[in-house]
Amino acid sequence: MLLDDILPRWDHRERHELRVGAPTEDVLAAVESMTWKDLPVLRALSALSPASRRPPHGRAPFLDRMTAGGFRVLHRGPDELVVGAVAPVRRGGRARSLDPDPCAAFVAFTEPGHYRVAFNFRHAGGVLGTETRVAVTNPDLLRAFTRYWRLIRLPGGLIRREWLRAIRTAAVTPNG
Repeated sequence: MLLDDILPRWDHRERHELRVGAPTEDVLAAVESMTWKDLPVLRALSALSPASRRPPHGRAPFLDRMTAGGFRVLHRGPDELVVGAVAPVRRGGRARSLDPDPCAAFVAFTEPGHYRVAFNFRHAGGVLGTETRVAVTNPDLLRAFTRYWRLIRLPGGLIRREWLRAIRTAAVTPNG
């Protein structure tokens, strides 16, 4: 699993999986094609968040919206997609640029005051899994980030499980 190479040490982690009986290429295509319309729990939680802008309701894939907002595809392989970002722990900062080589920049980033977050979707042996890992760049900020993680872990898990179910539906349904 490439996520192990990209973020081998982490401070927080969340994993979910679901059996998906479809070819891997169809599953990963479904991962990348999910839209806001396909993820009603995400839309509802986004609408409740005071920090979020109104979520788009168009047909743009959700991952495209994420990568426009600071996340980058770190790896796209035959059975796994890894996405990540670097952001400040304290409010008010912006995600760091990972261009021109997002994976190398992500792996090498160590500047204090930030966290690195990476998540994947991997389909192997008929099981689609997603794992999110977060590593804080300096230990004195870990406590602050841990409070934040406790707030977002439950809704984040709901979103991930919804995303997996939507992917399965799209991957096993003819013509998505």
